[in-house]
This record gives sequence, structure tokens and C-alpha cells, in this order.
Amino acid sequence: MGDLNIRNITLMALIISCFIQIGAQLFALSVVASTIAEAPPRSFAILEGQYPYDSSPFWGTVPPITGLLFIVALIANWKTPRRTLLIASFVLFLIGGLLAGLLVEPEFDAMVATGYSDKVDPALQSRAATWLAYDWAVWGISLAAGIALLLALARPVSPKHDKSG
Repeated sequence: MGDLNIRNITLMALIISCFIQIGAQLFALSVVASTIAEAPPRSFAILEGQYPYDSSPFWGTVPPITGLLFIVALIANWKTPRRTLLIASFVLFLIGGLLAGLLVEPEFDAMVATGYSDKVDPALQSRAATWLAYDWAVWGISLAAGIALLLALARPVSPKHDKSG
């Protein structure tokens, strides 16, 4: 239990939150986004009806928590050899968030704004395939951020740096 100090605890909390987000992204991509991109606008049926799929409460909650945990872990580990990996991971997290917010989400909104129709539009299907590829790229960036966090946790904090207890 001697290794459970504030630096490790904050980093472990961040890793848990980050991988919850990465797992949710993988689910969203492999199940929901792939269904939506399969045959639009017919496949938009998943977003219609009395009980449409809507993950916005999750995405409005978890990324801000992960971002806050990044700040806390960075502060706690600032004077350690982990700092570089934490900064790199945070930059990747921010890049992924920016790409999602500026590219992936607006394209999704624009596609589904066409509404459901019981037909398949080849042009919209091509557009959806591109959107899905960008979404997978954002997931890859998130995964890289998570791996960097695991590497940071594996990096020992030398005793001369660890005075937080």
C-alpha cells in the first residue's frame, strides 16, 4: 500500500475515467455509429421513434470529468518524471475532443438533419462512411492518450521526487 499516494491515486482515477470513455467510444463506434452509417437515411431509424438512441447525457458528463481529472493528476505529478507523458496524453485528449467537436459531431448533426427516410441514399452513405472513419480516428487518438497514461503510471516516481506521501 506504500505506492498508493496522492500522485498514484489521481493518476489511477484519471486512467479509469479515460478508459471508461474509450470503452464507450468503442461501443458507440462498433454498434451505434456503424449502424447509422450502414444505410442512411434508412439507418437513422435508430435515432427516431418513441425511444431513440441518445448518448448525449454520457458525453456531456464523462469528458468534462476526465478533463478535470487530467488537471488534478497533472498538478499532483508535475514534479515527477511522469509529467511529459501526462502532458502528451492531455494534448492527445484535447486534440481528440477538438476533432470530435469541430469535425465529427457537426457532420453527424448535418447528416441526421436530413431526417429518416425508408430509402438508402448512396451519396449520404458515402458521407456517413467518411464520418465513421473520422470517428474511428478520434477513437485511436483517445486510445493513444490512454496508453500514454498507462505508461505514465508504470514510470516510477523516484523517492527524491516523492514527498507527497
